[in-house]
Amino acid sequence: MKVRGLTKGPADAPPEAAALGMRGVQVTLPSADGPLRILRGVTFTVGRGEIVAVAGESGSGKSTSILAALRLLPPGARIDGSIELDGSDVLAMPRRELRRLRAGRARLVFQDPWRALHPMKRIGAQLVESARTAEPGLSAGDAERRAEKALARVGIPDPAARMRGYPHEISGGQAQRIVIAMALVAEPAVLFCDEPTTALDVTTQAQILELLRELNRDLGISVVIATHDLDVIGDIADRLVVMYAGEVVEEGATADVLAAPRHPYTWSLLRAAPGAAGAGGRLQAIEGRPPSPAEDVGGCAFAPRCPSAQDPCRTVRPEIRPVLPGRRVACLCAEGYGPISTGGEE
Repeated sequence: MKVRGLTKGPADAPPEAAALGMRGVQVTLPSADGPLRILRGVTFTVGRGEIVAVAGESGSGKSTSILAALRLLPPGARIDGSIELDGSDVLAMPRRELRRLRAGRARLVFQDPWRALHPMKRIGAQLVESARTAEPGLSAGDAERRAEKALARVGIPDPAARMRGYPHEISGGQAQRIVIAMALVAEPAVLFCDEPTTALDVTTQAQILELLRELNRDLGISVVIATHDLDVIGDIADRLVVMYAGEVVEEGATADVLAAPRHPYTWSLLRAAPGAAGAGGRLQAIEGRPPSPAEDVGGCAFAPRCPSAQDPCRTVRPEIRPVLPGRRVACLCAEGYGPISTGGEE
């Protein structure tokens, strides 16, 4: 497995260098049985020009963290803590200013590209609308030229012809590229991607990830990717944030975390990844299930599933803490678990 990694961790980056800063973020949703805490004190930073992957199982809080950063949570949701996005205080922002932020400086690419494309509108019209929403003073001609340039940038052949087409005429991989182009026309500073490759085949998946890396490298766009698949982010992410039960349990340079995970949950995720089994091998499933937001967990949330849990783990809730330069772990032991055999290139 190839990995990217930075020598500096989030604590080394000055605040003005941050594209995204989430500190002590808690998200609570209403329910018939009372408030449900979905995020529990989430803290991490994305530096400018950096790619950060937020990883975990379904229900870990990774997608909720992205939606909270943009204040796109459902009605009734409460967000506490601090969120700074491209130099702006998101939680203090009036709705009109927040809409401008989402339309321009911070764009979101959803897991399902078809949800972002209107089936009855030409692709070019949707790109032009996206560009003019981000920059209201932009002329129609300039918006069309920007749209064609964005389509070419994401690898769509014959952009002028594709502008005249409709979404039903394209493949899933092309749809994801076009949705990324819709974000690019706004010339964003931060691009959020919520499971952007889940519905794609392996080849197209690799192409989309390579595209995101090129955009980051060539245009300086900061990228935040939510993913459940650690196999796909080794080639692209500078840093890895691992979440479990609404909390950050491990964070560090991707190369370091994948080579020697310090939290047993990260280690378990890596062992459960398809690449870890090798040809003909059996996947190592994580036994048990994550706690629901309604459960009152007294100790470590992962303790009931942890192969290394001890008595204190069931009663003491671990705080995330530095264990090495640029590495943070929420584990009472944090002794290190690795290396993980990937069955592929190291």
